[in-house]
Amino acid sequence: MGTPPGTPAGLRARTRRWPAHVWNGLSVALGVALVHALVAALWPGAQAAMAAQLAMAAAIVASLADTPGHPRRNLKRVATGGLLALGSSVLATLLDPWAAAVALLVGGVGLVGALCLSWGLRAAAVSFAPILALVFALSWPALPWPLVLGACGTGVLLYLGWAGLSSRLLQRRYRVLALAQALDGLAQLLTGRAALLSSGGGAAAMNDWLGNESQLAEQLQAARDLLFPDAQQCPREAALLLHAIELRDLLLASRLDLELLGEDPVGQRLRDTLVQRLRDMALTLQHCRDALLDGRAAPAPVPRAPDWQALPPQDTRQRLQLALQDRLRHLDVELNAMVALLDPSRPPPPLPLEAAQLRQFTAPEGWPLAALSAQLHLDSPVLRHALRSALALSCAYAIALVLPWASHPHWLVLSVAVVLRGSLDQTLARRNLRVAGTVLGCALVLALAQIPSPWLWALVLQACVGLAHAYVSRRYLITATAATIMALLQAHLANPTLGLAIGERLADTVLGAALAWGFSYVLPAWERRNLPRAVLRTRAALQRYAELALIPAEGMAQRLARRQAYDALDALSAALKRSGAEPRRVQPPQQALNTLLDHGYRLMAHLSMVRQSLLRRSDALGDIAQRLPTHSAALQRALAGQEPVPHPIQALQDWSLLPMSDPGTDLRPWLLRRLKVSLDDAARAGQAAEAALQQLRD
Repeated sequence: MGTPPGTPAGLRARTRRWPAHVWNGLSVALGVALVHALVAALWPGAQAAMAAQLAMAAAIVASLADTPGHPRRNLKRVATGGLLALGSSVLATLLDPWAAAVALLVGGVGLVGALCLSWGLRAAAVSFAPILALVFALSWPALPWPLVLGACGTGVLLYLGWAGLSSRLLQRRYRVLALAQALDGLAQLLTGRAALLSSGGGAAAMNDWLGNESQLAEQLQAARDLLFPDAQQCPREAALLLHAIELRDLLLASRLDLELLGEDPVGQRLRDTLVQRLRDMALTLQHCRDALLDGRAAPAPVPRAPDWQALPPQDTRQRLQLALQDRLRHLDVELNAMVALLDPSRPPPPLPLEAAQLRQFTAPEGWPLAALSAQLHLDSPVLRHALRSALALSCAYAIALVLPWASHPHWLVLSVAVVLRGSLDQTLARRNLRVAGTVLGCALVLALAQIPSPWLWALVLQACVGLAHAYVSRRYLITATAATIMALLQAHLANPTLGLAIGERLADTVLGAALAWGFSYVLPAWERRNLPRAVLRTRAALQRYAELALIPAEGMAQRLARRQAYDALDALSAALKRSGAEPRRVQPPQQALNTLLDHGYRLMAHLSMVRQSLLRRSDALGDIAQRLPTHSAALQRALAGQEPVPHPIQALQDWSLLPMSDPGTDLRPWLLRRLKVSLDDAARAGQAAEAALQQLRD
């Protein structure tokens, strides 16, 4: 029997399953409310109410960088964003009497904010902080700059203290939730792989599979960033994550040789057995996730091995069936280890890597100036986006001053700032969601206006602060809706005589979205321009992994090379997907790049299988170990386009040439075949890379 939902225990069970972004949104809303209340209560004199509003605005801006993460990283981001916001607010206050100077400031702040993206996605929230602070400052009446500096500085400092405290209090929960999300993503990947096998490689199933791959990569990195810096404090969770990473690596190999199954009834039965086994594994992972979230003592057991039907004696697919069984055994090893780790009565085994080694797998932190200087050239997509943003924001402010509804020019600036992204694909998506969210938010404010209660409106305002923060990178429609409600209520509560400026909000949003869309074509950084670097990076990463994966001993460099290869392939795939929204005349060579991705992932799968064989069964290699350095060099030459596709390898696609032996008893012939087929995929990936580079340069 489950826990009754209306009891305190039932409430605790439900809150345990709240995702990290919900906890983070609640924390931000509470922190902003506390800053407002403290400043209102403690600020001396008649300016307490205005100081509280300024401090709350500064806290909202500083909270942009307060995300579920390691406390040390979080504090650095919040402090950096707060300082940029403070400078932006004070400058806007000083320049307020001169419209031309403010227009230049708007462009300058947009330039500086966009240049923060030189440090990657970790700086995304920080990059928007000075822009949002400027938008808030433009909405204030004329104020003395010491008041703005004092109140906003107080708001930033108070929120910084709250961010440090809440991050430490929630750290344990964040770790569990990040790991649970990674397990859920891995289960979805297994389910997607099963659906792909069931559909025979249909386009929809393939897109779902690729989407799950990209999503899981982000989830695994988020879990690494939370767990690995303090792995000694959570060894069980860190070990679980390491096994999840290995399971993902092994799963990639499940796609190999399946084209040999055929489409006849016998082949379909084999495929159905494999599909059911993958679904059972996904179900076990979901049970592991639930056990982790609920703190249960015993997760669900690993399902028993599938019942493979006997094949006719003359059917040579018996050999492939043996290989599939061997792969599933490897998956079972990782899955059993994960189930065992979720049993609190068993002590966690020692981690295979030391704490300093694990920290090398976390995302970079800090703000090295070299990252910024590397972007200061016109070929840089970051600099082009920064210049584009500066022009767009300055024009938006200038246009707002001459419009009939110019009482809220900062709204037009904000609309352009939130819609204009670094790529056309992202800008179009953000444009549609921003307009839809504004319409929905205005409708909800109209409904709320039927209940004229300032206390209720203030409560809704604080709730929208948390909602807008929680869903900004999850469901932007919710963020756009909450931000609209927040802006309308904040303006009305500050000056009730002006009423609810719903019409102006709608007009500013639509015009701002149109301006951002138009400016997307100013100094565009089409994906085609940067794809040569992405192709070269992908090829180099595959060469590095091919060099290290065939060493019969696991090492730190091998793990790092594997992650870098996955990252490079994922980045190339994401760039190719983004290019789909760009004009046809600048479209990259889709076929060559898709071929590179397909054979690149296949090569990773081959190398993963060989690597697992070397690690688990090195005693069964015999003289093959002596051939590995030569084969590694051949793979690197093939990836460089210096080796033709081996013609005899085509015969390896015939199941009659599969090794006769059981890989569980004699691994060598299977390993030799894997090495030969990997050379085929490496040569095809190398040729596709050369073709893509040639077409991109033409």
